[in-house]
Amino acid sequence: MLISLLLFLVATYAVFTFTLAGVWLKKVTFGKRFMRKVPKDTTISVLVAARNEALNLPYLLRDLAKQRYPKALLEVIIINDHSTDDTVFQIENLREELDFPIHIIHLEDFDLRGKKNAIKIGVQQAQGELIVCTDADCRVGEFWVLGMQQLYKGQNAKLISGGVTFIPDGRLWTILQSIEFASLVGSGACAMMIGKPNMCNGANIAYPKAVFEEVNGFEGNEHIASGDDEFLMHKIAEKYPNQIVFAHYQPNIVYTQAQGNLRSFVQQRKRWASKWNHYKDWKITFLAIAIFSLNFGMLLSPLLWLINDLTTTQFMVLWLVRCLSEYFFLVPILSFFKKGSYIKYIPFVQILYPFYVVFFGISAWKKGYVWKGRKHF
Repeated sequence: MLISLLLFLVATYAVFTFTLAGVWLKKVTFGKRFMRKVPKDTTISVLVAARNEALNLPYLLRDLAKQRYPKALLEVIIINDHSTDDTVFQIENLREELDFPIHIIHLEDFDLRGKKNAIKIGVQQAQGELIVCTDADCRVGEFWVLGMQQLYKGQNAKLISGGVTFIPDGRLWTILQSIEFASLVGSGACAMMIGKPNMCNGANIAYPKAVFEEVNGFEGNEHIASGDDEFLMHKIAEKYPNQIVFAHYQPNIVYTQAQGNLRSFVQQRKRWASKWNHYKDWKITFLAIAIFSLNFGMLLSPLLWLINDLTTTQFMVLWLVRCLSEYFFLVPILSFFKKGSYIKYIPFVQILYPFYVVFFGISAWKKGYVWKGRKHF
């Protein structure tokens, strides 16, 4: 019974993964390369929640100064979440270099803290029609804002989610994180393309201010520290099911830093995993349970083979089918993120991935993690 279930899970997973690969190839690799041009007439507010980002924020602000978008229609709002370093000083120091309005909001003035509150206050203060969000430790290209606006106007999008990848630094640790992260971003992108959005990333997201207000923003999930991106997307998708768009253009990619060590990586992934049992859509929960079950079964497969419950042929087929389907899915996604040189490292990630999924799947039930110097329970 167990063997039959495991074989069924792997076969279903392979079909699912090959299907996603086909969606990506059709929509991105061989799809329309250039977005339809529309007038640059949308007022835009770029929101950045920042906590102790004195080292990173100046790079982002200089990137924003290079945007190929009318500066008269652009404003940048930095929401300072109780920073204890020189974040505010760095912003003030750069004002003279920037040719667009930059506003600083201090969450302590509202007796609030946390990213959701930062975004909520930022949206309230924003003058722009379109809200575009990224993180303080990110880098963006010169067409980033323009790309978001063109998709918003050209496709009447109610939420646009863009790709996020890690800045290369030559370390194997960063390469492995980049491959794992590409699988998450790619899966979320394909789900949007088929009209079933489930994952996105707050480091590269945009939505009309009016839509944020229409769905009451983060109301209903304020108590969950994470999820400023996905819970909002789910609410918008429920209201506008066919107007969630993935920005499948390379100029819209946002670059951020990989986690520097295993400890910070674990804390980040625990933060992400803490969201899954709060999802209201049963299909997302079902998918998470199915993927956990599959990877738990893959961990058991060597033991089942050793005790002869699993034949050598079955053992090899299980791993070969799973690995091939993931390989064909990841190759075009890594190429899109200009990381084709990482393809040869995919097998390393595939060996580690079952341990990763099972560990964080169990961790999701255990409350508590540390992020940005704060303990969350």
